[in-house]
Amino acid sequence: MTERLLVCGLGSGMDHSLAGLRSARRELVVVTGTPTDLARAAADLLLVCDPCDSTAVLAELSAAGVDRLDGVFSLGADNPPVISVLARRFGCPGLPLETALDCTLKDRRLAILRDAGLDLPRFATAESVEEALRAVAEVGLPAVIKPSDQTGSVGVIKVDSTEAVRERAAEALRLSPVGRIVVEEFLEGTEHTLAAFMVDGELHRFGFADREYGRKEEFAPYFFEGGDTLPSRLDAERIEEITDTVRRGARALRLDPAVINTDILRTRDGRVVLLEITCRLTGARIATEVMRLATGVDPLPNVVRLALGRPLELSELRPTRDGAAVQRFLPADGGVVEWVGNPRDVARRAGVHDVFWGIDLAPGTVVPPYRGGADVLAGVIAYADEPAEAEAIAERTLRALPLRFKEPAR
Repeated sequence: MTERLLVCGLGSGMDHSLAGLRSARRELVVVTGTPTDLARAAADLLLVCDPCDSTAVLAELSAAGVDRLDGVFSLGADNPPVISVLARRFGCPGLPLETALDCTLKDRRLAILRDAGLDLPRFATAESVEEALRAVAEVGLPAVIKPSDQTGSVGVIKVDSTEAVRERAAEALRLSPVGRIVVEEFLEGTEHTLAAFMVDGELHRFGFADREYGRKEEFAPYFFEGGDTLPSRLDAERIEEITDTVRRGARALRLDPAVINTDILRTRDGRVVLLEITCRLTGARIATEVMRLATGVDPLPNVVRLALGRPLELSELRPTRDGAAVQRFLPADGGVVEWVGNPRDVARRAGVHDVFWGIDLAPGTVVPPYRGGADVLAGVIAYADEPAEAEAIAERTLRALPLRFKEPAR
């Protein structure tokens, strides 16, 4: 019988991976709020609705006559609770809803990891501006304010003074559907992304990247992440230390069996701090393209096996390539577009995997000031034998983008 697989939610650029899921023995159903030509071409059935709304997804599936699913997962979309609801409704393998909520809601995740003895930033929660003021007094300055239930760096803001807390806390509270924020101690160090599978208590790492934060506070109070780099500058001992911390975090949150995405900070004095850990594939094309370019490892076949309740093929998680790959972004930070061309016109050069706009651009488009991680003007994925070479290719490519502003970006 043909297996029916549901991809519920596509992270930024993850529609590029849908074609790799097609099979003569498989019916591919895709749910997305932003249908693209790539999604339309790959899906046997494309449903358009909010993939973070389980009620809406179930209604669309029912209207389309879908009464059976064999597996369900997202491609980098941060909606584990919806995946859990769908898995239970259709009898598919998947984590319990409470487990998905534990790793998605920041306040719940932090409390569980703290109780498990992991190293975390000092933190407190708040449901009002007054509570936020007390939380900042408890945590100390500088601090980071985050909506508890948002993803993709939405509403993540640094505060350096008590005077700024009222405005910034009110902003974060407005962005939180449940009206709850987390106030965390601001820590400095190097940041990293670890991608893995957790099965039967064992963590199987298949990717480890350095996060690029050279311009992190250029748009303060908002943070800017410039991309990812492989291989890491950390040595094997430090990577294993971080891997052990992620393993402990996954066990504490009961993420088993699961595909794991994590963000880790290693402080200047050597502390390993788990900033985020959740049960989804690393998005923004990192696990599926950037890591794959450097290591040769394609995690998607094992993501499918996990969704179908089948054993992993661990041999497919062993690197077959020893190269370098980077993804680099340009921030969208104000201006009026005068002229825009096709970014692929600058992709025809050695070492360029892809070049893309982060937002829809046309003459006359008004680009607002940068307000967070989703405000990306353009990006490039590049590869080479060494990281410095890949970074240079990415920088040259971004400088050559076919784009001109009437009013230059700030």
